Amino acid sequence: MEKVRRQHYVPRMYLKRFGYGNIGDEYISVLKLDNGTVLDNRKVENFAVANYFYDADKEQIAEILKEDLKVFPELCDNENLSDDQFTEHVLAREESAISKMLNELQEDLSTIHISSNRNLMIIFLHSLAYRTKQFRDQMDAINNKTEKWLSSMCDNLGLDEETKKKTIEINCSTGKNTQLYQILGIKPVLETMQMLQYNYEWYEAVNNTELDFVISDNPAQTVRNGFNDICIPVSSNKAIIFRIKDKTAPLISKDMPENGIINLSLNSVIAYNCMQLAMGQKFLFGTSNTIKYMKKMWEARSAGRNKRK
Repeated sequence: MEKVRRQHYVPRMYLKRFGYGNIGDEYISVLKLDNGTVLDNRKVENFAVANYFYDADKEQIAEILKEDLKVFPELCDNENLSDDQFTEHVLAREESAISKMLNELQEDLSTIHISSNRNLMIIFLHSLAYRTKQFRDQMDAINNKTEKWLSSMCDNLGLDEETKKKTIEINCSTGKNTQLYQILGIKPVLETMQMLQYNYEWYEAVNNTELDFVISDNPAQTVRNGFNDICIPVSSNKAIIFRIKDKTAPLISKDMPENGIINLSLNSVIAYNCMQLAMGQKFLFGTSNTIKYMKKMWEARSAGRNKRK
């Protein structure tokens, strides 16, 4: 089997839902978050992608999944674990099922209340929250600081190099290993499932305003951080909104549901889009007019930062 070189950390099947063009020939507009440049008519496959991003050898996968392999030892002999692109292939199979679910939601948002679709949505959101480059970079930064702190502590205590090495190995993990554990492990996705099922009310959300939804290259950080009010766009005009069950908690949007449906105001769409803008690492994606509007938001944010300096 030919190896997949260009691996997307935001699925193409999700990105294309916010662009334009014919099926199989989708384009998207992009706001570059480093300098505010807008790129129109760009191919979806050229963004949120990195070479061999998820590749890992069998020993690395076995170490990452050691908890699961203790529970299911028969998996140790599974030949798929010898595949360097095991994670990429897992995600590809996952995306196929989730794409069908998102198509159903686009046609009828009420299908989110079907148990199988809820389960797929949870799997999708968990994966989307942890598979990005932003998450890996964040974990690497934390790991590097932890390694330096532990190394300094061991030196101050006069510990030998072998003890220092073991201390760092026990307490540290690379960003990639942490990420692959989140993507592939059973426990992490069950924790997300418990959080979303028991802590949140789920609502259908419709955007009939002149401004479309956008997403960033880090589209589900609100899920990872457990925000009170989480908007996950299904496409440029539909979304699923998760609101914390605590009625006293502050919300991003003031729009209230009627019979389980939230008809979003323009202010709410702008607010949710600005959350994507704030979470993005390098890019914001959407339709041309909306991305041009979000550039104004980017300019206002940049002006505010410069003023504070």
